[in-house]
Amino acid sequence: MPADLPWTNDLSTVDDVVAAGVHRRTVRRRITSHRWSEPLPKVVCRTTGGLDGEQRLTAALLYAGEGAVLSCASSGTFWGQGPAPSQIHVTVMHGRHVRSTDEVRVHQTIRPVRPRLVAEWLVMPPARSAIDSALELRDLDAVRALLGRAVQSRRCSAVDLGDELDLAPKHGSLLPRLALSEIALGAHSASEGRLVRLLERSHLPRPEYNAAVSTAQGTRYVDALWRALGKGVEVDGRRFHLDPASWAADLARQNAIQTAGIMLLRIPAWRLWREPELVLAEISAFLFS
Repeated sequence: MPADLPWTNDLSTVDDVVAAGVHRRTVRRRITSHRWSEPLPKVVCRTTGGLDGEQRLTAALLYAGEGAVLSCASSGTFWGQGPAPSQIHVTVMHGRHVRSTDEVRVHQTIRPVRPRLVAEWLVMPPARSAIDSALELRDLDAVRALLGRAVQSRRCSAVDLGDELDLAPKHGSLLPRLALSEIALGAHSASEGRLVRLLERSHLPRPEYNAAVSTAQGTRYVDALWRALGKGVEVDGRRFHLDPASWAADLARQNAIQTAGIMLLRIPAWRLWREPELVLAEISAFLFS
């Protein structure tokens, strides 16, 4: 057995092992005798048993072949956009007919691919990862949350996402466009995006979103501000008041904004999803009282 076989994370392709000098029948005999394993078609592992997370990524790229890139939710995991999916997503250029398996979902693309090298894997960049994942979703709230996480991670901007969406297929792009329009207005989380959506659908005057307010403590930001009325609305997320220090800092921030002449109405984020009409009625009464 040659000593310099092309292993990566104990994995290689059958063709590469054969090219290194091992007879194809020898490879097959080692697999059938359980000295090696074949986790994916034409991909061999020189150990037996299940693959770990890193090996699964390597195996998927070896299976998809030259030019394959981790993509969609599998690359998004590298950029903090969500947990690793059960099925690994890879993208290859159009015309390379690689079948998907239970373990690997293979996408084809005609768009330019400019991957990043992260550790030992070729990975789609943050904006492309988020948009490709969003095109797979059929729930607007899930798309909002995904694109909100992408922007909050500070690894890509709303402009980056818009550029990618302009290049993406039109099919499936409606929900990402709706969500991105909210982010472009200044909403950087799913709950703030929900507030934007509700206000834009209502008959209320249009506010400034993520509006800057000069205070004695410096510039502070209000989720939705009707500057001429001196009134604003703030969304309190799930992490609100998790600890005394956060509560004290948030109270100081609110006092600074109100001292600057802005009256605030605070709304728990969950109400935006569960009772939106009541929230809008409450905001209307607040603005015109």
